[in-house]
Amino acid sequence: MAYGLTRLLRTEDDWSDLLCFLAELDPEPLRSALRMAQGTITVRREVRVKTGRGTPTGRVDFVVLLDGVARALMEMKLGAGAHGEQFAAYNAWAEAEGIPAADRHLVGPNADPISDGPRTWSRRLTFGSLLDSWNSSSDDLARQLAARAHQQLVMLEAEATGPANQASIALSDALRLRRLARLTRDAAPEGTEFNLRQHSKMGAPNICAWRETEDGYVVAEIQRLQPRRGTNSPFEIRIMVQTPQATSAANGSLADRHQKWLARNNFVQHAGPSVRALVKDPEDDGFKKKPGAKGHPQYYGYEGGGHGSSVVLQDTVDLNDMVTAFSAVLEYLTTYPKH
Repeated sequence: MAYGLTRLLRTEDDWSDLLCFLAELDPEPLRSALRMAQGTITVRREVRVKTGRGTPTGRVDFVVLLDGVARALMEMKLGAGAHGEQFAAYNAWAEAEGIPAADRHLVGPNADPISDGPRTWSRRLTFGSLLDSWNSSSDDLARQLAARAHQQLVMLEAEATGPANQASIALSDALRLRRLARLTRDAAPEGTEFNLRQHSKMGAPNICAWRETEDGYVVAEIQRLQPRRGTNSPFEIRIMVQTPQATSAANGSLADRHQKWLARNNFVQHAGPSVRALVKDPEDDGFKKKPGAKGHPQYYGYEGGGHGSSVVLQDTVDLNDMVTAFSAVLEYLTTYPKH
């Protein structure tokens, strides 16, 4: 059963579905966790909310009803960050339903801050505490499933902080990068901006930070080197420049002007021995070697995004190593050459 559950609990939705199933098997632990009065507890998943024309819409992960009336809602953020538009819709709907802020729950794997989460929502509940609620359930299956899931949650937490090459699923990376974002943002040089959504255009766990320059922006980004392959590739940091026009030609020209500064070996030399030990091929410049690549072939980057170099980290880096490396990159951004 443990192996089977591990294979099933691979996404945030999987974990939300499990909690819904536990509540269907035995609703009493959920009643206790939410401090609800006696009555019939039911749970609705993925509830579409809209309060009127022109207002934002969204889908609430959980709405908990007491005797058929909505009394609480929960948004599960196991790996993903929050984004404001969804909570504008949820708050408007909750106000119309008479659900107080104390009964709107933002639920993470632990008590770590969730990027851009609404400050008025309760963070009292976590995935771990909810699962623990079924420890004494009268339903044998619910009790066993909750215990197995809690073991899986502990494993995810361990994978999120341990060596990167020991992570088994992308959800571990999402937890790792959420914590990495918090730790590096708290200590980042003044003027550093972060993308709080923490995922790439492909939906992979990702952190993007940048600084404004007289030319546009200088950007640092970290994610798996090939995120669509899952956790079988190393983490990569990209150091890029981007113009306000954000065209391939303009970005490539700007990168040409700052090629030496963008190079991996120049960053490593600036960062020093502690970072050098974490980087693969620290003497390499980190530019593409394959001719004929799209746009400016010597640079890594995106169409409509920045152009720059690739800093590939050692397979075995743990969370602390990644904090060291990414913090060094954020400091390096402050050395961007001025005219």
